[in-house]
Amino acid sequence: MNKLSVLIVGLLLSLTANANLSFQEIRTASKDILVVFFKSDTIDIDEVDISNPSQWKLNGKSVKSISKFVTESNKCDHYIYLGVPDLVNGNSYTLETPYETFSFTFKDTDIFCESIKTNQVGYSALSDVRYANFAIWTGDGGVKRIEGELPAYSVYEEATGKKIASGVLVRIGEDISSGDFVYRINLSDVPAGGPYKITVNGYGSSYPFGVGGDFSRRLGHTSFRSLYHQRCGIQIMWPYAWNIRMKPCHEIVYQTYAPIAEASLKVEGTEPTIKVWGGYHDAGDADRRTYHMDVTSTLLTTFEAFPQYFTDDQFNIPDIFDENYYIIGKGNGIPDIIDEAAWGAMFWEYFQEESGEIPWGTETLGYSPFTTYDKEDHLFGSERIDPRTAAWASGMFMHLARVIEPYRPERTRELVERAEKAFKAAGENITPNHRMYYFVEKYLLTRDESAHAYIKEHADDVRELANTYNQGTEAFANKAWLVSYFYSYIIAKNIPTDARVVKIFTEALQATVDKQMGYLEGNAYPVGTPLNLRWWGSNVAQGQYSFPILMLWRLNGEQKYINAVSQMMDYALGLNPLGKCFMTGLGFNRVHNPHDRESAYTIEQGWGPRPGILIFGPGLVTNRGKSHPAIVKNQTPRERIYIDNRDAISQSEFTIYQSLCFPAAIYPVLAEGGKYDESNNPFYSR
Repeated sequence: MNKLSVLIVGLLLSLTANANLSFQEIRTASKDILVVFFKSDTIDIDEVDISNPSQWKLNGKSVKSISKFVTESNKCDHYIYLGVPDLVNGNSYTLETPYETFSFTFKDTDIFCESIKTNQVGYSALSDVRYANFAIWTGDGGVKRIEGELPAYSVYEEATGKKIASGVLVRIGEDISSGDFVYRINLSDVPAGGPYKITVNGYGSSYPFGVGGDFSRRLGHTSFRSLYHQRCGIQIMWPYAWNIRMKPCHEIVYQTYAPIAEASLKVEGTEPTIKVWGGYHDAGDADRRTYHMDVTSTLLTTFEAFPQYFTDDQFNIPDIFDENYYIIGKGNGIPDIIDEAAWGAMFWEYFQEESGEIPWGTETLGYSPFTTYDKEDHLFGSERIDPRTAAWASGMFMHLARVIEPYRPERTRELVERAEKAFKAAGENITPNHRMYYFVEKYLLTRDESAHAYIKEHADDVRELANTYNQGTEAFANKAWLVSYFYSYIIAKNIPTDARVVKIFTEALQATVDKQMGYLEGNAYPVGTPLNLRWWGSNVAQGQYSFPILMLWRLNGEQKYINAVSQMMDYALGLNPLGKCFMTGLGFNRVHNPHDRESAYTIEQGWGPRPGILIFGPGLVTNRGKSHPAIVKNQTPRERIYIDNRDAISQSEFTIYQSLCFPAAIYPVLAEGGKYDESNNPFYSR
């Protein structure tokens, strides 16, 4: 990316004395607001002194105003906002500060304008609605509006400078959710390709962005592979990843059958043990829970809906192992998405007891150390037998049995037996959602007419989807509905289906989509949530919210639905008020401190966090981390409640079953499948 060329003509003694503080760049927030960006390895909100505005001068004259935004990042970022006369292209400027003096020539095509918020990774070429937002925010100086005529903008091809599109900002207005006053930049006419930059005349330019092609494939690749990085009981190593975990982890589970509780399961070490592999670490910690079954369910549904987008050896994940799950290689002839679904289910196969019952999950006392899981020092035990686990597993096993049959028919027989035992073990405790899931998959696999009779009789139960699809993802282990619990029936081929049932199921899906489309249209940024929806990660759970829309688009092909999916999936990649990409390893304004144990190791190695982690992001107030202006409950707009601090868990952690699962399924579809060459970053290879 071209940055403003800055000549440092003097270095004052105050900065020399304070070696922790370093100048990064001069930016803009508006045509009359310069931003001086400093970074420090010390967390001190007041380290940059703005108490004497007369010490900050442009071309010898004191600035008109001064404000600041300070936040923890990779230690601490300081943004100093300076009110100045309108900047003029081609003019030379000298900026005096208490720390340095800078000389520069203003060019709006070169200087970064942080008020332009774009998807920094890759817009989908499937969508014909793409945009960036423009909003001026100056820390404790507050929100600013554009006075007078709205400016024009142009989109340029970064490599050649060729103008691709142009227009004028459009006023959207005040947005309660973000606190911003928002303007829009239409990118719908920008073709597949890139990297591109937006220049707002007299204001500055955006981060680079791309559309479709390798930009989208890189995103789909990184997101999908986050599931491999989160696997339990496997090596994470070259050539499939960085050398993170050199042997399988958490293979031994003590049969404690303890109450379900967070980090409070004490293992004596004398209990009986079983050996297990498969499944996923929950989040920044290593327990395995019933909620994780939505990974298998979601991946299988995605494959059924879009089989043309998924192949074997697509995402560079291992799929051939020895008897202890040490990696032998890859290329087993099964699409990677099915392999990943099978890995998620495998743990529950090992965990299932002869009776068909299954414990809720595994836990330990406290938390694992912040390092790789092959250095684990905690003992993990089983939580109590729970009918909800067997209930969900009965449908999941049957679903996998059906999808894997063309590739491994012997696995189908094993999985059907497990599904039937799990269903029997769950007994009368099975809720309508899990009961429907089991009978849909059983009928489609075996043509069992009693299963079909249940589907016909209870089809209306599915209408509850619209009331539960956007609840905290833990609810899917209880009474909430996933699209995966019934969608296979709608798209079934080569088997008789009931037209009335298909109509009811489709109506339930449509009602859910209509509700979600309303939430999307209700905010200036594509956050896709009502103001009263608050759970950990709810403001960055666009994958969960848009999955029903994606499935409806598969049925009817209406362009407005894939547009909506694409817009919502842009949010976490930088099209948000903070202009931050909340997925690690991607974007230009990155997350540095996810609450993730193995990322602590990779950061220590100088590699950065493990890639593809979509953190919880903004929304819930935490008492960890520092920022200025301070985050205040019920005052700070919800989309600005974020600090990049590892211990701010409600913002910096993630889960396999919500944060990673749905994006891993959706982004490859938005990329229209394909395989990404990891050596060919499209932002730097052209």
